[in-house]
Amino acid sequence: MANNIRVLVMLAVGLMVVAVIYPIALGLIGNAGNVAVNGTADLADVIDPAVLTLLTVLLPIIAIIAVVLIFLPKGSSN
Repeated sequence: MANNIRVLVMLAVGLMVVAVIYPIALGLIGNAGNVAVNGTADLADVIDPAVLTLLTVLLPIIAIIAVVLIFLPKGSSN
């Protein structure tokens, strides 16, 4: 019983951390192309467009998949 409560509390804390930090991170990743590099040019002008696509599109998708995989039930041990 105590083990189930511990798992539930850890799950709730983990979900709260994800709910707070993840939207902030997505906003920062989405604006990666507008970051000034060397004070003159934007990142989108300096790096390859494929790399910028990886940063702004695929990285959030991979992060969502990782969050889902972490919080999926692991199966019954009974």
